[in-house]
Amino acid sequence: MKKGIIVLFLIAFLAPSLLAMDVGGKLGLGLRASAFNVRKFINNNWAVDLSLDYWRGSQTGETNSNQINGSVGLFYVREIFASTLFEAGSTLQNWQGTDNGSYYSAVSFNPFIGIECFVSDHVAIDGKLFLGAYNSQMEGAVRKTNFYLLSGNLGAHIYL
Repeated sequence: MKKGIIVLFLIAFLAPSLLAMDVGGKLGLGLRASAFNVRKFINNNWAVDLSLDYWRGSQTGETNSNQINGSVGLFYVREIFASTLFEAGSTLQNWQGTDNGSYYSAVSFNPFIGIECFVSDHVAIDGKLFLGAYNSQMEGAVRKTNFYLLSGNLGAHIYL
């Protein structure tokens, strides 16, 4: 039994290092949910994400609401199959907006795991599963904090 576990460990963690995908230095432009996204692979093991999203809608049913959302993420990357990457990291988001004439702002910390599949050298699709999110929001002089479990989204990038 111990030998089987050791063999599985070696296959899962050492064999991917033998794969030939080189993503170091790639720059990608894309969409994630409704956000414009820029992704830069620092090297074959680390990447950063920058996102910007504008949303016009309402949290209270009113029609005069606007929100802008910016985020930055840092994540670890490991090739697990040919042209398929495992990603694990976190994003830090900042929301600013108005809802029914009231200003609000929020900060959120979101750890995630994900998979990115390259369908060609320059095109990839990916999905993220957010394991939880800590959200701290100010509405006027009132601070609200929340913790959310399990959410996800899909994205696609074109790499230059």
